Amino acid sequence: MNICIIDDEQLALEYLDFLLNKIEGVQITGKFNNAKQLINHVQTEDVDAVLMDIHMPDIHGIDLAEQLLNIKPVLNIAFVTAYNEYAVRAFELNALDYILKPVQLARLELTIERIKKVDEKLHKAPLKTTYHIKNLGAVRFYKEESPLEVKWRTSKAKELFFYFLQNHRNIIRKEDLIDFMWAHLSWEKANSQLYSTVYQIRKVIQQMGIPMKIVSREETYEITLGEEVDIQSIGWKQEAWKTLEENHVSESACIKLLEAYQGDYLQGIEADWILEERKEIREIWLQIIDNMINDTFQNKLPSSRNISQLSALVSFDKEARLLLSEKMKS
Repeated sequence: MNICIIDDEQLALEYLDFLLNKIEGVQITGKFNNAKQLINHVQTEDVDAVLMDIHMPDIHGIDLAEQLLNIKPVLNIAFVTAYNEYAVRAFELNALDYILKPVQLARLELTIERIKKVDEKLHKAPLKTTYHIKNLGAVRFYKEESPLEVKWRTSKAKELFFYFLQNHRNIIRKEDLIDFMWAHLSWEKANSQLYSTVYQIRKVIQQMGIPMKIVSREETYEITLGEEVDIQSIGWKQEAWKTLEENHVSESACIKLLEAYQGDYLQGIEADWILEERKEIREIWLQIIDNMINDTFQNKLPSSRNISQLSALVSFDKEARLLLSEKMKS
């Protein structure tokens, strides 16, 4: 197990190093008094866990932990400190453990055992589970067929999560995220908000178990999605274009597409970056409706197809109802 440690007090750092060297299976990859050096180490080396003090002169330990988790979400973090007032916030951060000074060897061994158990669980080959993200209409999450309850700490976290999904095939510049989400703040505050929001998203991803990674580079983010993640709008568009390109109207295919479309793309989230995709999907949906109406009146569809059924499928949308009404009048 590769562990690095940080403490601004050199004696405390050396003592922790001394204790860790007594524990079998532990390799100390670095000892630091400086947060920047630790961050660089975690970015470049294979580190399983970090033991850190909370009170340091250049950065608060909890803020440093957030930055490290942005770099490596699976990193195990345990706080070692003389103060217990931060315990609640530390565990909200999902810290693995919280050790009070002076550190006892037996207590440190318990922490190492906890880290080992977490790592063993992480590296077990999990059974593949399909996750469905429904984003046509009200946003919903499903694990297989079971709905997942998702609690977002802020509306910004929810918005940024879906921005990441929409742009998961692209390299995302941090500067762009700050410009469209926190342009009203100073650079320092906006950058802090970005780190905090990305951390919140990672916690939601972890809680749901979705195979999605947010990889932080110096100036960019890259998003990777497991093949088990099904994003409704992507599959819907593919099927819709395929149906529209066919020479004849497929009743069953059209009905399936209309049933799946329960409202606008990312309904309830209002942001400029959504509008183009929302407009494109909506225009495809209206084209499917128009094609079905035309073929219905021209008797190209089976006799079982009737206007009342089509009307029920689009009843939630004023524009679609108007389109159907005008066609009936004509």
